[in-house]
Amino acid sequence: MQYTKQNNGQLAMLRRGLFGGAAALVSGLAAADWKMNLQRPNSAVAEQMFQLHTLITVICAVIFVAVFGVMFYSLWKHRKSVGHKAANFHENATVEVIWTVIPFLILLVMAWPATKAVLDMRDSSAPEMTIKVTGYQWKWGYDYIHDGFGFVSTLSTPLAQIKNQETKGENYLLEVDNPMVVPVGKKVRVLITANDVLHAWWVPALGVKQDAIPGFIRDAWFRADRPGIYRGNCAELCGKEHGYMPIVVEVKTQADYDKWLAAQKDKYGVGKAATAVVEVDTKVYTREELVAHGKTVYDGAGGCQGCHQPNGKGAGAFPALDGSKLVNGGKAEQIALLLNGKAGTTMASFKHLSDKDLAGVMAYTRSSWSNKAAEYAQPLDFAKARNGGVLPAGVSSAAAVAPAAEAPAAASADGLPAKIYFATGKKDLPADAKESIDAAIAFLKAKAGSKVNVTGYTDQTGNRDANLELAKERAKAVRAALEAGGIDTARINMKKPEEVTGGADNKSARRVEITAGA
Repeated sequence: MQYTKQNNGQLAMLRRGLFGGAAALVSGLAAADWKMNLQRPNSAVAEQMFQLHTLITVICAVIFVAVFGVMFYSLWKHRKSVGHKAANFHENATVEVIWTVIPFLILLVMAWPATKAVLDMRDSSAPEMTIKVTGYQWKWGYDYIHDGFGFVSTLSTPLAQIKNQETKGENYLLEVDNPMVVPVGKKVRVLITANDVLHAWWVPALGVKQDAIPGFIRDAWFRADRPGIYRGNCAELCGKEHGYMPIVVEVKTQADYDKWLAAQKDKYGVGKAATAVVEVDTKVYTREELVAHGKTVYDGAGGCQGCHQPNGKGAGAFPALDGSKLVNGGKAEQIALLLNGKAGTTMASFKHLSDKDLAGVMAYTRSSWSNKAAEYAQPLDFAKARNGGVLPAGVSSAAAVAPAAEAPAAASADGLPAKIYFATGKKDLPADAKESIDAAIAFLKAKAGSKVNVTGYTDQTGNRDANLELAKERAKAVRAALEAGGIDTARINMKKPEEVTGGADNKSARRVEITAGA
């Protein structure tokens, strides 16, 4: 008897606990801000989508209640325990007609507004302005093609928030540096394409979602009903930084838009006379200043580290910068690549960055990891490259005099350090080694008593002893080529082989490097 009372007490406590927990849960659910609905529509098409979604949701809910209500009623009312026996029948034309006709009518009810909404979505005729939208990994480009300017929109959420080093902001991962700006009440046609992989431009409050496909131009449109800021995302899985590719559309009143448009045209020099003075950064920075500034650009949100990794090793379609022949070569090629990108690859143009930003990134990549390039660029070099290789109008030639490098003039002029890359497992000089060998020979012949260091590099995979031996043999092949060019062996310092980790294919580790020696 005592056992029963004791258990009854426990059961009572359990019931009180369950009821209390349920009451707390219900109270919590009632107080919660669920935000389960769609975003508030801000265009006619978005309003149609909202209404269509509501209609179909209600229809589905009614069907759900009706079907399961009848099913559960039938199971309960005709259960065996109350004496009902299962009926045995086959075919019923009336029932079959009913359950065919009713769904057909339901589909018609849904198809009519859905078809109207789709037709309205596709009617991009008679736009009042047109903007070309280009998807890049991982940013958006906006070209106001009738106004003569364009810019790139990149995630502006601080990297410290992404790394959980700071409290996340209200618009975490939904904020950009340069939003698309449009006037309220105007029909805006957007021409959408991509530079590299599939993207999708999606702003739910404006009722726009269109795939961005490389090599194709798709179009969509919207007309914003109210001023404000409307946010969206890339809606196509486009790579590892897919979540860092937000869209922000800022809708302004016509008066405010006109002011913004005038400021943009002035910023990008639209309509200025050819002789107008262009503002450029003519300051000559030290290498240390540029490297420090370039690191903030490289590591920042939307910077180079997203593709090439913080350690410069690259991954997959993104080549390594550490040990890159282009990064360690002449500065002209890297300047052109940063400004123009490379067609058919994931390398986009970064001309939207300032000349100082580009010069800083270039100096940082050429001075980091195993890279020791002698040349680096000043902001004015990028200003000249943007202007067809000549100084912009109004800039004095004296301002263009900037040191190409902080290495000794002879070494910089003769292309040292020079790197010779070998094929996997090969120790013979490659066909493209002549330029580096000639540069070293010219350096030694131009400077009496000078020497060079020859260092072989190897990766850290496979047999270590075999790798080191191969690095030695490659260095000997380089020494033999220098000697064949008339250089005394005493002027060639053979250094101990070094182990490094190269890029994605360890190319940077299969090299011999020639540097100025003592």
